[in-house]
Order: sequence, then C-alpha cells, then structure tokens
Amino acid sequence: MKYGFIQKVMWAGYKGTFKKHLSETLRESDPKSVMKEAHKKYKEILDGVTEFEKGDRFLINIVSCAMLSSILLMVNNKYTVEEVRLYYHNAMCDNFLTKKASKGKGNRPYTEKGRELLKRQAKQSESNENPYSWKFSVEDGETLNEYTAYFYTCGICYLMTKLGLREYIPAMCTLDYDMARLGNTDFTREYTLASGGKYCDCHYNHRS
Repeated sequence: MKYGFIQKVMWAGYKGTFKKHLSETLRESDPKSVMKEAHKKYKEILDGVTEFEKGDRFLINIVSCAMLSSILLMVNNKYTVEEVRLYYHNAMCDNFLTKKASKGKGNRPYTEKGRELLKRQAKQSESNENPYSWKFSVEDGETLNEYTAYFYTCGICYLMTKLGLREYIPAMCTLDYDMARLGNTDFTREYTLASGGKYCDCHYNHRS
C-alpha cells in the first residue's frame, strides 16, 4: 500500500496521544524512542498491505490497526490483552480526531442517503478479494436509527495474525463500543470472528 495522505494524517494526528499513553497507561520508560521505531515499522507494515479500492470505507480501520501493531512490536514490555485494550481506548478516545469523527454528520447510516451508501458498499464488498479489507452485509432495523451489519471477513484479524499479534485482536474490537458511545449509539454484539464465530454481528441503535 502506498504511504499516502490518509496514512500520513493518521500518524500525525494520533502520534501524540499514543505517545502520551505509552507513559501514562503502559508506563513505558522511553515512549519517544518507541514511537520513533514504531513509525518505521508502521510504514513497513503498510508497505506490505494490499492496495485498497477507491472508496473502501475500511481503509482507516486497517491504518489504525497498523499503527497500534507497530507500537506493540516496539514496546519494551509484554502486556496483557486488558492492558492493551485500555491503552488503545485511551490513545484513541483522548484524541480530537476520534471525537470529531464520532460526531460527524456526513453520510451516517441513520439517514436514508447514508443507509443506501452503506448497503451499496456492502454489496460491493462481496467481490472484494483484498484480505486486508472486510466483506459484510446490512439488515435494516425497525426504524432508520437501527440496523445490523454482519462481517464475514476482517482485515484486522488478517493483519494482526500475520504480525504475530493475534491475541490482541479483541483489544482492538472494543473500539466499536467506544465509537458508538461517542456517537450516541447503543452497540451490541454476540459473535466475533476473533473468538471463532462465523461472523461479527454488529447491532446499532442510534439515539437521535
């Protein structure tokens, strides 16, 4: 994957909170050095990722995964899944970009236009052969504020398994709950691919 605009913006926009919580959450002794080496690893990881199709809604997901993975590969200590979950939660949710994204209007799936776009992207994903992206389907709920997305493949699972970080996939998955909460949405899920399920069933109920 080319080291393009989004990849550069993600690193520039999030490196501050990821560095901050290396110290505050994980108690790493030299966060500056970790981030310096992680940036090199980040570029290396992305260089090995298959190029995404234009308009793929999951590009940011895989870039975020590459960022966390690069840091986990450079830290001095070994951490539990819960420690990594808390670190990722703090680094992401303490950042203005995450807060802005969660509140943004745009083509949110709780509008007719946004739902149509989501369904169109789901249909297109059926033929997506990029292992770093996602295949999914969408089912409407009782109102426009409700829907369920079923994910049958997961780029995060693929990348983190390839990097030897499979145990930390659940730590990344919990950000779905954080993003929904920031966006005034109730999020529930019973099954996940990471835990051996046939799919991830993601249920959204937006409180307008």
